[in-house]
Amino acid sequence: MSPKEMRTINRRESPRIDIELRCHVTSPALWVQSAMYTENISRGGILVAWRGPHALVPMPGIGQILTIEIELPASHGFGRKCIHCQGTVTRVSDGQPDGPRVALQVNYMDFRSFQDRLRTLAAEPPGTSSWMA
Repeated sequence: MSPKEMRTINRRESPRIDIELRCHVTSPALWVQSAMYTENISRGGILVAWRGPHALVPMPGIGQILTIEIELPASHGFGRKCIHCQGTVTRVSDGQPDGPRVALQVNYMDFRSFQDRLRTLAAEPPGTSSWMA
């Protein structure tokens, strides 16, 4: 196979890392927050295993915008951090025996203190959401 053919087959721009991290999903359309788990992450996308104690119902639709905060493992000398990102749903697959998967194209991503997230949630009145933060 030629190098040109390989580039056509492998369109992934960034390497994907298989990692299960707890994440918190917020959606303005559903007005529900829930803890889920990542399956893999790359610079441009995230695959979320849609399982957890409070899985969002109904499932998000293609094109829907979600905000996700991914809890990072604790590091000595630093406070708890999370990856805060907003993404657009590109694929929803519901056929897996251990639960559905939601693929997101990342629109933006930054690192934040996880404690800031907890303070923001505690300060919000019922019926509001931090999805645009």
